Amino acid sequence: MSEIMLSKKGLGFIFAAFAGVFWGTNGTFCAILSRFGLSTVNIAILAPASNFLFFFFALLFFNRSGFRVGWKSVALLATDGLLAAIINVSFVKSISYFPVGIVSTLVFCNVFVIMILSRIFFKNKITARKIFAAITALIGIAMVLNVFSQGFKVNSYGLLWILSTILLWAFMVTIEKYLIDQGLGSDTLLMYMGFFAVFFLSLISPPWSLVGNIVEVISKNNCLVLLFILGYGIIPQVGSYAFYMQALKYLEPSYTQIAFSLDPVTASILGYFVFHQTMVITQVIGIIIILIVVAYIQIMENQEGLAEANS
Repeated sequence: MSEIMLSKKGLGFIFAAFAGVFWGTNGTFCAILSRFGLSTVNIAILAPASNFLFFFFALLFFNRSGFRVGWKSVALLATDGLLAAIINVSFVKSISYFPVGIVSTLVFCNVFVIMILSRIFFKNKITARKIFAAITALIGIAMVLNVFSQGFKVNSYGLLWILSTILLWAFMVTIEKYLIDQGLGSDTLLMYMGFFAVFFLSLISPPWSLVGNIVEVISKNNCLVLLFILGYGIIPQVGSYAFYMQALKYLEPSYTQIAFSLDPVTASILGYFVFHQTMVITQVIGIIIILIVVAYIQIMENQEGLAEANS
């Protein structure tokens, strides 16, 4: 049996795919936690708080030197955390004006902004393959999220919030790729990003309100809710971000973002099995389209990586 060769680019895309799949559980966990009584604001704070706490203790016990970063990196990490906090708010604002499927589809357009920023800052070429993959993935996402049956009424405020989410997300990814390329450890990056995101979100709602809300939810339900809180913190937060940072080490940001098209695929499958949501034929076709695009990019990037390694 011939040995399967995997290049660094191929490995990076596998990491990105796992990050997208893990992130696809985010909506399911949010819905479950909301049903238990956790507020939307506190769920938003719980996300970066999970990364901060996990990677703080990871550094504390295994790599204390990771706490030491230069002032330039601290400034970029603070900016990254601020962007993450604003994105959380702007996304929530967006879905108050439009259905979540439409918002998610339009937000995926950040991949085109990321391509431009990657060209400017990292000299990554904008190729026909990238554009084709991004457009095809966008069509697949729209089909999976059943966008065409949801209706669309133009709202200028809603579009501004969506545009804000798209642009800020692209700049956030660019900063993270830059810091990774500069040699900053992923654990360090995620710890500081989580800290600063919690800090800025605390200006809206203090962290102790989250603790009080969790205690209240446990008292009204049972300790089972803790499993869902831990699951939310470990799978779509710590797990997804850890895979995502590993992907950025080997892969350019635009392809990493294309792999995140697996997010709605995972969410739709979980919705079907967990919440017994119906799935129409167009959604199934959309899932197939996304899987084909992801497989195509994985194969092409792996082959390109092997060719570069052998040249």
